[in-house]
Amino acid sequence: MAPRKRLNKNRGLEGTNLYTSTKGGVTYFSYRHPVTGQYHGMGTDKRKAMAAARQLNARLITDEDLVGSVLGTSDRNMAELIKVYRKEILPGKKLAQGTLNLLGYRLDRIERDLGNRLVENQATSDIAEYLNKNFKRNAYVKHRGTLIELFRFAKMLGWFPSQHDNPAEVTYSKTDYEKDRQRLTLDALKAIHANSPGWMQVAIELSLVTLQGRNEIINCGYADAKGGWLYFVRQKSESKEWAYIRIRMTAVHERIIKKSRDDIPSPYIVHRMPKRRKTAKGRTHWTQIDGNWFSRRFREIRDETGLFDDVPREKRPTFHEVRALGSWLYEKKGYDVKYVQALMAHGDEEMTEYYQSGHDDEIKWMDVEAGLDVSEFIG
Repeated sequence: MAPRKRLNKNRGLEGTNLYTSTKGGVTYFSYRHPVTGQYHGMGTDKRKAMAAARQLNARLITDEDLVGSVLGTSDRNMAELIKVYRKEILPGKKLAQGTLNLLGYRLDRIERDLGNRLVENQATSDIAEYLNKNFKRNAYVKHRGTLIELFRFAKMLGWFPSQHDNPAEVTYSKTDYEKDRQRLTLDALKAIHANSPGWMQVAIELSLVTLQGRNEIINCGYADAKGGWLYFVRQKSESKEWAYIRIRMTAVHERIIKKSRDDIPSPYIVHRMPKRRKTAKGRTHWTQIDGNWFSRRFREIRDETGLFDDVPREKRPTFHEVRALGSWLYEKKGYDVKYVQALMAHGDEEMTEYYQSGHDDEIKWMDVEAGLDVSEFIG
């Protein structure tokens, strides 16, 4: 691929990393850093600007950069790499929508932060500094993994020197960080529930009794409750048979669904009236709740209770802990661990009995029970 064409006003400056701009009839020169992509003013004297650019290039441009200029890769930045990755790699991954959304958020963040940086000039020290300054714990691990994959793709394209190590892969993995988020107690959940708007109360109650996660709860529609069953697909493991479960409905489920019905026309059980009736990217209806926004709102409601003021923010329980608390409540009520395991869609070799659903001959639904009465705990 050929390098991008320069504008006519910059002709004669090829290979110098100098660019011009005109203001008030005066021509100004700027030097683009070959590593960071940032521009630095060089004044109005072309001779001095050219001399300074030659000195800077001698110190900043490596042998690999010179080779890249011949091969047409020296002008490729991270934003271009991500654009090609989205087009050529993502469609073939066949990821669940929830996982695809999370990967998309990480790619957006990396593009926003590193988009102007030239791909072939990225060193391990650059990537390590970026990860350490911007991410902690699981976010660090996930963004590091995404960067590793991006640079593997860059090598495949010939945009990064094949003889060099993947600059993200040799950074510290930090996969051994301690997951010490505080568990959610029943009393704390009661306080959060009491402080929540109706739609969040419905989400909490539905998760507590069905033991489903955030994505499954906010994407569950009224159409998924039919024939005495409530259907769920665990988005993180759609390729696994145990991801397709249907829960036999009880009076508790019916009460929660009835509570969710209001004057807002929505196909989703957990829904809300947004400020603007607009269907955003990744959603099918204007009342559907975005997953990240949902998690952020839960954290805000949690903090408004004041119960976690003395707990570091990163250790405070998230909505995920509602599901964990629900499994503990099932245990306290005497339910067998295998009963809970099936409900949480945790697959193992003993999950071998599946039942064919009546509406889709290609999917096997695992029938499970969810008999916990949440009214005993949160009213």
